[in-house]
Order: sequence, then structure tokens, then C-alpha cells
Amino acid sequence: MTTLAAKIRTELSTMLNNSADCVTRELGPRLAVSYISGVIDTSKLQESILEPLAYGMEELTITAIQDHLPIGEIEAAHDMDDIVVRLLRGWVWIALSDETGTMIEGLLCNASNPPSRKPGVSLVETHVLGPSISFTESISVNTGLLRSYITNPNLTNEELEIGEKTRTRLSLFYLKDTVDGEHLDRIRERLSHIHVDGLYSSAILLSMLQDNRYTLFPLMTLSEKPDRAVQALLEGKTIIFVDGDSQVLICPSTFADMFFSVEDRYSGWGIGLFLRLLRLFALFISLFFTPFYVAALTFHYEVIPTQLLLPLIESRSKVPFPPFLEALLLEIIMELVREAGVRLPTKVGQTMGIVGGIVIGQAAVQAGFTSNILIMIVALAALGSFTVPNYLMSSSIRLIRFPLIIMASLWGFLGIVVLMVAFTIHLFKLTSVGRPYLFPMYPFRVKDLINDLLLTPKSYHTAQTMYTKNEGAGSSAISSSTSSSDIDD
Repeated sequence: MTTLAAKIRTELSTMLNNSADCVTRELGPRLAVSYISGVIDTSKLQESILEPLAYGMEELTITAIQDHLPIGEIEAAHDMDDIVVRLLRGWVWIALSDETGTMIEGLLCNASNPPSRKPGVSLVETHVLGPSISFTESISVNTGLLRSYITNPNLTNEELEIGEKTRTRLSLFYLKDTVDGEHLDRIRERLSHIHVDGLYSSAILLSMLQDNRYTLFPLMTLSEKPDRAVQALLEGKTIIFVDGDSQVLICPSTFADMFFSVEDRYSGWGIGLFLRLLRLFALFISLFFTPFYVAALTFHYEVIPTQLLLPLIESRSKVPFPPFLEALLLEIIMELVREAGVRLPTKVGQTMGIVGGIVIGQAAVQAGFTSNILIMIVALAALGSFTVPNYLMSSSIRLIRFPLIIMASLWGFLGIVVLMVAFTIHLFKLTSVGRPYLFPMYPFRVKDLINDLLLTPKSYHTAQTMYTKNEGAGSSAISSSTSSSDIDD
């Protein structure tokens, strides 16, 4: 007669395509245990499951086994497809048969121990003040880390799966007494309409959830810092963890959020205000310095003071390229140096970025390839983009600089103005999960603009709940004006 363990081995081999890491052990004629090696905690398996089952079982029933095992998470096993998914996630399947060898009942015990790392220092969002800890790739660790910051029963966690093949776990967190119900329903609806083979990154989820998939601007925020996630929750926003990714997705987000750092609140309101205004000034430098140079030297010599015009003419006397081509090539070279520094190992990349920039710049000037002044302008523009705390927004700013340079070479300052008007109109049309992207500038709210954008002393120690169900008529007005903004395919 075929034993229970043999029947289970045959069935699991069929469903798992003869996977070598699928283990089935026979603990008696009526009892078998199955698991996937590599994703389970072997000590927990041995001490909490195998040893209790092998010794001290007076009655062999599912109820007796469930009461006897010293393990926290135990569930009844019914559906075979669900059993296979649980096995792949580190659960142990305990199967029990009757005297004829027919399986009658089963239990699933959580003994998972997937490869993971402990929370460490944030590598992407560097800081001077505030907590150093960052999220990890484990959704369980991240959940515990978040709850250590907010010990509030209103902190709600909704779990779901996305991916036909990967079946990736997601956790949607929000504060029930703070979040706007309409926004929450919209997020749930969009998540339920995602049908893909696999999901393994929060950045991919961002591109699937954002209102306009073809915009250059990030409409949601990615962060690996728990304090940033906590601040977002207190503001009435939702955050989404993707299992296997250390970055959390924060939504909705505004254009202003991309230039603010949670560290601003740790520095004192005066320093925080200065840093925010400094980043906005850096945005202006990054966008317009190089296009202004091209426009001025191509069409508008009259705007350059005489004291500055003579050194400019002298520095460009040996340059064989027009200002447009000179600026465009230098910007491309700057991007090459930056990309090479990112892709190389950390220490080598830092050296490449510094030494490479100095050597290439000096050689370009000596060879008459470019002028000293343009190198300084391009370096300042790059420095301005690096001050933006949000990596995706920083990349967008650097990309927008290229069409601005092209328009400046064609129509001078008029071309820059025309393109910026087009970008401004585009920004006014953008929404983040149905919310205006330029809030609080549009719709214009003086109080929110002063409290959040300028970080006044009154707002310094309080989270600004911009989008919550407690806003009343104001929130309804925003929602009604943007209710038609669904995902643009």
C-alpha cells in the first residue's frame, strides 16, 4: 500500500515540477511533513514541529496536534494551490491520513526564514540628523519597524498579492482616523486592477499606479526611511510596502514634496526654512543656467555686461563649436561621468566622479573644446540638481535641461519661456491619486503654503494633514475638481 508520504511526494512533485528543494518526511504511517528547504527556519522546524510530533503525541488528531505544537501561526490546510503557495513562502505542511492512507486533514505552520538583512543605515537618503535606520527588503521586518514608531490601533495594514507568477506580497498602511476615504478607495481600486506576471520593485508599482504614466515628473514618492513614512502617515497619506524592496511608496505626493527632506524638521525651523528655499534656488540654477548661457551667446549679447562679455569672447575664441553644441556636448559628458560613478563600486565611483570631472574638464579647456566659464556653469547646474532630495525628481530636472538648451538655441529667451509655460501647464494638469500635484499652490491656499512650504515655527512640530477626511468642505472641493483624473494609459 502506498504511504501518505509517497502520495504527497508525487503530488508536490507534479505541482512544483520536481523541485529538488521540496522535502517530504514520513513521521509514521498516518503522518507526513512537507516543506521547502532554504526558506524555513531549520531550528524552528526541528524544535517546534518535528520533535513535538515525534515524541509525546498520545492522540493523533488535527486538534491534538494543533494544541501540542509550540508554534505561533497555525492554520488549517484545505486547498492544494494555497498549500503550495504557503510552502514556497516558508510554511510547513503537516498532513494526516486515516487507516486506509487517504489524507483527511492538514495543518500549515509558519516556520519561514527567508533571506533578509537587519535594518541598517540608509544608503540612498543620506542625512546628518535624525534616525539612521532604514527599511529592509523584508516586508515583515518593515512592518515591525513601522509599528515601533506608531503604536496606535488606528494604524491599519491591508495585505494583498500582485503578480500571476511571482505572487508578490504588498502591505497597504494608513491611519484610519486620518486618511481620506475617497483617496483610500482609489488606491484599492488601482491595486485591484493591476494584472502582471510579476512585481518585484516599488518603482515599478509607482509607474503602474500614478495618474499619468507618460509624464517626466514622479507623481509619488519613494523612501527607505521610516521617519519619512511616519510623517506621511500623519499627514493622511498611504504607504505601500512591496516584499523584496527596501523602499516604501508614499502617495499622494506633491511637487513640493520632492524638494523637502524630513531632516528639515530636525534642524530647527530657521535652518529648515533656509534649506528649503536653498533647494528651490538650486532648482532655478539647475534648470536655467546652461540654457541662459546658450540663449545669451546665440541671440542676446546685449544682456551681458561689458565687463563679462569680453572675458566670454576671449574664453570662446579657440572653441570651434557654436554655444549650443558646446553646451550640449558638455552636458552629455557630465551625465556620462555621473552614470559611470554610479555604476562603479562605491569607492571607485567616488574617485571617478571627482578625478574624472577635473581631468576631463581641464583637458577640454586646454584642447579648446570648451570654455572655462561654461564648465563652471555646467558644474553649478549639476550641483543644483544634486541638492534635490528625491532621486527621480533630480533625474527629471537633468532631463528637462536638454530640451531647454535646444529651445534656447532656436529662439533664445523666448524659446525658454515657451517651453517653461508648456511645462507649467502640464504641471497644473497633473494629479497624484486624484489630488492636485501643485497643491498648495493650486488650488491656492495661503495657510497651507505658509505652514508647509515655508515651515513656519507654528507648523514646525505638527504634521500638516493636507488630505484627510477631517478637512471637510475643503477636501471635498479638491476631490470634486479632480474626480475625473483616472489613470492615463
